[in-house]
Amino acid sequence: MPIARPGTTGDGGDDFLPLLIEQGFMPLTELSAVPPVLHGWSVLLAVGQLHAVLQPGQNGGRPVAWWQAHQPLQVTDGWRAAANKHQQVLMFAAPVGSIGRQPREDLLRDALDKAAANGKLVAAALPLAGT
Repeated sequence: MPIARPGTTGDGGDDFLPLLIEQGFMPLTELSAVPPVLHGWSVLLAVGQLHAVLQPGQNGGRPVAWWQAHQPLQVTDGWRAAANKHQQVLMFAAPVGSIGRQPREDLLRDALDKAAANGKLVAAALPLAGT
């Protein structure tokens, strides 16, 4: 389903990527380097579970959830260890249907590469919040 800007009818196409780019996410044409840190945004990891992706609050206020799990999501020990080691999480975003659900990491990488080559991928490194 296309994403529309607040206050519009949504007849102008999908604004998902333009909205994220306006927030500081970088468009990617290839996956060759770690994207830059997007300050103000963060990933909330608490008690070893993924809770939310936070965006800056209005006028410098408290961060608010851009995405929040209905219930905390379990992550693998390896994912948690990497996030803790680097104190950040790489976030990639693409419009619905651009990547699909991939059962293996190699297929996910191929889908990400294709989305990037087609101009349908943005990314940022988000600092880790929580424990």
